[in-house]
Amino acid sequence: MFVKNPEYFLTIVKERSISRAADRLYLSQPYLSQYLAKLESALGVTLLDRSHTPLRLTAAGELFHAYLERQSYLDRQLESDLRELQAQKRQQLHIGVSTWRGSTLMPDILPRFAPMYPEVQVVLHEAPVPQLGDLASGNVTDFCLMHIPSNLEELSYELVMHERILLIAHSNHPLVRGQHSTWDAPLPFHDLRQLEHERLMMLPGDWRLSRLLYNTFSVASVEPQNILITTNNTTAINLVAENMGFTFLPESGIHRTPYLDRLSFFTVGEPALTSPLAVVYRKNRFLSPAARCFMDLIKEHYRQFDRGSVL
Repeated sequence: MFVKNPEYFLTIVKERSISRAADRLYLSQPYLSQYLAKLESALGVTLLDRSHTPLRLTAAGELFHAYLERQSYLDRQLESDLRELQAQKRQQLHIGVSTWRGSTLMPDILPRFAPMYPEVQVVLHEAPVPQLGDLASGNVTDFCLMHIPSNLEELSYELVMHERILLIAHSNHPLVRGQHSTWDAPLPFHDLRQLEHERLMMLPGDWRLSRLLYNTFSVASVEPQNILITTNNTTAINLVAENMGFTFLPESGIHRTPYLDRLSFFTVGEPALTSPLAVVYRKNRFLSPAARCFMDLIKEHYRQFDRGSVL
């Protein structure tokens, strides 16, 4: 629908006062009040609860405000896209992903995506997991592939899958020697207490995977004594391949490690420990057909790893 002077309503909401909004817009208060009354009459709803000071949006007002904000963003996005076309620039698709997941996923997705959108330039923002939410909320990326953020005030997400977290050990380690347990058919590791004095390669303690694992340790009354902290899953699995200890990784990227013949893989807990993965983007962000296609390819690829757990 066409809304005349949407900035008037947006300013009223921002200032939470008709008089302050009128001052900011260099309009008279009676004129702005008349504008609001005509707008509500045209829509057939009350947008602002005038019994409260400062003004407060009604349920209909919140819906209309969200519509205007999205429309404003789409208008700016359209202008930007048209300018890029006029300048004959390639459309860019900005994707946020952790370094390890990017290295294991993109070789499977990009060869399928590129022929479908040859005019689109993919830009990968590979960053530590805790920074990905900031990239999405700051509109740096079209979307990020990450865990579900704890703060969803500015973000929306679409669940991709729940993937198992596997314990990885060198096949010659005494705790697992003689067990044929592969990444695609892992056996359960029954007693986490056996790991209490083993070296564990772990991500920083405030990262989601580590928080999940520390909770699992707590439930099993395990207090690991020898932890090596790394921010890179590749470092962790390379150390395990040299029989330097154990690590935990999401199963979906393990098939790309060059050391599968040296390693054994085990599920943790009963039922097996899983972690949710989602595509995350800023609320009301316009997702281009290219972005939506890339997201759909990710979901299709990860379907084979989805364990369907309940959040």
